[in-house]
Amino acid sequence: MWGIFAAAASQPAPDASGQVFEHFYFSLQAAVAGLGVAIGPWQLVRDDLNSGVLAAPMGFVEDGSRYCLLSPQPLQPGSPQADLLEWLRAAS
Repeated sequence: MWGIFAAAASQPAPDASGQVFEHFYFSLQAAVAGLGVAIGPWQLVRDDLNSGVLAAPMGFVEDGSRYCLLSPQPLQPGSPQADLLEWLRAAS
């Protein structure tokens, strides 16, 4: 993850030492607890940034990742699923 961030931010990659967590959510919790730095999606850290619990000294960079809405069958117009899709498109 750090290599992807470093490349997207045009920064050198940090060394690989340090604690590793199974899921980035745990690394965010560790950062909130003051144990170090973490990488996370803006959507998951924005409240902590706004409250001052976390900081983003290098800002955020696009890395090409995306969230996707998947459906096992085509969405029917007017269905709750189609309404969700329209809401997501309007919000992005």
